[in-house]
Formats: sequence, C-alpha cells, structure tokens
Amino acid sequence: MSEQQQPTLPQYSPPAVNQEPKAATAEQSKRELQEAIKGSNEVLTSASTVLALFPDTMTVDRAKVTITKRTFFRVADIMSMRIEDVLNVVCTVGPVFGTVTIVSRVMNNDQSTTIGRFFRKDAKRLKRVTQGYVIALQRNIDCSALGTRELAKMLEQLGADNHPDV
Repeated sequence: MSEQQQPTLPQYSPPAVNQEPKAATAEQSKRELQEAIKGSNEVLTSASTVLALFPDTMTVDRAKVTITKRTFFRVADIMSMRIEDVLNVVCTVGPVFGTVTIVSRVMNNDQSTTIGRFFRKDAKRLKRVTQGYVIALQRNIDCSALGTRELAKMLEQLGADNHPDV
C-alpha cells in the first residue's frame, strides 16, 4: 500500500452534547429508541464482588457502564455513565482479588468511583473491556455492526496492557 492510500476506519459519531433534536416522525423516533434499547441490553461484560453479604455489580454494555452498590436486601445505589464519559479505568489487583476505579467527566466532586473485591480475573476483564471501548470511541471506530461476543473479545484485546501479566 502506498503512502497516499491509508486505510480508513469506519466512522462513528458519538451523540453530541446539547444538540437540538432533529425533526422526526413518531415512527422514526420509535424505531431509533428501539435500536437504542436493543443496544443497551447487550451486555459486554459483568461481574459481582465476592465475599460480601450484599455483592456489588459492575456491568458494561454497548451504551454505558452501570455500577450497583448494594447496602441491604433489595436496596442499592445504581450509577450509570455513558461510555463516552469514561476518561480512565484503573484496576488494582492482588494475588486473589482486585478493584476497579473509573474516572469520569461527569460524577461527584472527586470524579471517580471504586468498586471492589472482584476475583482478580474479573477485575482485569472489566478494566480491559471498558478501556478498550474508550479507546475505540476515541478512534471513531463504529462497533455497532459487530456481534456482542466478538466485540467484547476485541475490546478486551484492545484494552489489554502491553506488559507481562502482573
């Protein structure tokens, strides 16, 4: 391939913030909402904390990251953020367990939340998939045509660190 023939990546345009809604018929709006709902129901990865009476959960789907912190039976704080709003994902691991910290552009005063005591492999997978999705969106890669399992596998590879396993 010559220098002038650069491969082009599929274009993805994340939803614009503060953009005026375009005029659409009720049927078009309904169709677009159904597509958005379908995508948000496709879970890429999920894990629950261990050794807790009320386990917390972190779920990454095609649209958002959801963190559920349980405090009692049927009582929980549920926080969701768009993938586009995630700035960084940090994983802290030990020999058996690990935690995940997410830094977001729209959160509380310290801009981060930590969820922890996952099994080590679960914490690392959550970090890799989330970080891979952030990288893909930053590069304007359209992930909508890929199947859920294939996308999760590719995002995990993209979000993997380039050093020997710790």
